[in-house]
Amino acid sequence: MSELWDELTSFNAAAYSERTHRHGRMVVANDSGLVRHVQRAATAARAIRERDIPLPTESTDDAVEIAGAFLEAQLYCLTHEKPRYEQYAAVPLVRRLIGVDDSTGTSVDQTRVWSVFRRLLEDQIASDNAASEEAEIIHKKDVSPEVCRKRSHILADVSSLVPEHVRNAPQVPAVESGRLSDIAEDRSGVSAIVHLLTIPQTNCHDEVAFLRIIQMSECLFWGALICVRQALAMYHAEALQESGDHIADATAFASPLVKLFHAVRAMPPDHFLGFRDATGDASAVQCRSWQELDAHMYGVLPEKRQVLADTPEVRPVLRLDNPDFLPLVSVAAELGGTSEEHELRDRIYTLDRLLLAWRKYHEKQLAGKTDPSYLPPGAFGSGGTSGYPYLAAQKPPRVRIRPPESVDSD
Repeated sequence: MSELWDELTSFNAAAYSERTHRHGRMVVANDSGLVRHVQRAATAARAIRERDIPLPTESTDDAVEIAGAFLEAQLYCLTHEKPRYEQYAAVPLVRRLIGVDDSTGTSVDQTRVWSVFRRLLEDQIASDNAASEEAEIIHKKDVSPEVCRKRSHILADVSSLVPEHVRNAPQVPAVESGRLSDIAEDRSGVSAIVHLLTIPQTNCHDEVAFLRIIQMSECLFWGALICVRQALAMYHAEALQESGDHIADATAFASPLVKLFHAVRAMPPDHFLGFRDATGDASAVQCRSWQELDAHMYGVLPEKRQVLADTPEVRPVLRLDNPDFLPLVSVAAELGGTSEEHELRDRIYTLDRLLLAWRKYHEKQLAGKTDPSYLPPGAFGSGGTSGYPYLAAQKPPRVRIRPPESVDSD
């Protein structure tokens, strides 16, 4: 047992992170000795988990899970020419840090989700502020102080959408030790966010921002999804007020999404093309949290069935493609004219409008045919879809608001 734990203790994750930021993970992958070290550490973490071995210190099972999630993603990306979305963006580690996994139904600590989101947000603002002053960026490619300032200003606006009690909470420092075991044992999760989450494939400055925005989006998608699940559960229990409260919480998570895409749009297309090929097969199509949220909101769209079936990461979403599942748009259509039902419908409508705005911004501003040309003409999306045509073909049903006169006097 001590030998397995020693593998985790001996791995300097902070040094590994610094090296990948300086050179890019694709370059680091050429160091066969380092790859073997990652493989040994990943094997050790897997053995501890699978054999249910008691730990020699006060370390928790959660610490081993954090270390394992980090190492498995690194090993995959170091040994595969084309990473996929979950490994590229460290999504399993994001899920672990915010407290969701495949078994999560309708329970999540919203403060925990927002806290991870806040730290990612503030770290990116700090990174862009430093770059905009041309500090410590000599080793980075495609650094534009103007782009960094623009993105920093956009993200500063996003910070106002973080709940006040989270925004004003004291910032927790990361542990000073760079050892993986110490980082994983930090119960606050801050050390893992700082050292383990954002590992770029290249040394392009904007790729780090791209990764953090993906991870922030994951926080928001999961937060909104869990709240929507809670809302549906309360609706079926005929607790309409409670259902509406959960929709309001989901709306809070959805509110920063468009602003985050504004931050992506601040990146010039040529900067994106500087690292796009290095992202391999990673694609938003493989984003489980979004596909689940989309299906819970609108049902499984017919235009997406084949793509979901062909994509292992999101294939489980097809379980919702059955007549017994009631998405939120169908709930809104079922609601009558009481004041309580009218309020619930209004809240569903507000959430629908936010998700629609995010979807349209993605379709037209990021995947659009001519503006802003993030993809070469005729290029396919990295997940194998047709890109813009795939997004434009999706027609989710709309939530409709009934006339005010339909509300009765109660």
